[in-house]
Amino acid sequence: MKKAFTILFFVIFLAEAIQAQKNQFQIGIGYQRTWMVDKQVSPLKYQTSEKTFSLGYFHAGSDGKFNAQINGALGDFFPTGFRNRQLYNPGYNSDGTPKKGSFPFVGTLYNARIKVAYLKQVSNGYSAIGKEKLYSNNYVGASLNNQLFYSDNFVRTGWLNSSSVNAEYEHAAVFNTKHSFNIKISIPLFARNTRLPYHNTISSPDGDNGIKTFFKQGSLFAWLGNFQNIQLDAGYEYAVSNHVGLRLHYFGQWLHYNFEKPITLFQNNISITASLK
Repeated sequence: MKKAFTILFFVIFLAEAIQAQKNQFQIGIGYQRTWMVDKQVSPLKYQTSEKTFSLGYFHAGSDGKFNAQINGALGDFFPTGFRNRQLYNPGYNSDGTPKKGSFPFVGTLYNARIKVAYLKQVSNGYSAIGKEKLYSNNYVGASLNNQLFYSDNFVRTGWLNSSSVNAEYEHAAVFNTKHSFNIKISIPLFARNTRLPYHNTISSPDGDNGIKTFFKQGSLFAWLGNFQNIQLDAGYEYAVSNHVGLRLHYFGQWLHYNFEKPITLFQNNISITASLK
């Protein structure tokens, strides 16, 4: 009998624990603007308009939550005010007349970000607003973040890969079970950043390929003294049903890194995300 009660108690405890946990898969599309000044390459401010996509997994327990997310973006990359620059083909035709052909001098920026985070609940609260209920929670934690900026075609501005360990704080609230709000800030404690060498070329005396040489020659550890990257997330989600939610999400970041020469970046992203629970 005692054994039966023990098993029953364990089953009830496990069921309550499972019920208290929430799993969520997210997929989204959006629009992003990036502004960048890379003084290692050019004094001009470059900008881009990008289409974005995102995939995410979210797991919430009784006292903390885990999140993993992949973001990708692609768009034209050009100096502010010079989008219509043309590259002319010098030379002469076979009949001796000068060539007049030209084509747009526009680059392409590829941007990818992978983030894994765990945040622990440090406080929570409840308040009644008329007949409605508002639950709020505060979380602190850490994340591993890697983001890559790679420009192609004729533009070589802004090559950067940054792998960082970040401190995070989040405030989240649920109103009337249907409406969810959150705001989160992330700041790197230290990072390993990779850029092109000061001469902006890739060459290896050992015959290594370009990717290996890029990371081998241009990687340095960084900390708050020479690398700052403030990231802000904010979102609102409406629960369409118990299993589906629609979310409007904002992400913005400011980045500054000193070596070899300073690079400064500012980015805004707005996206619509579907959540499957």
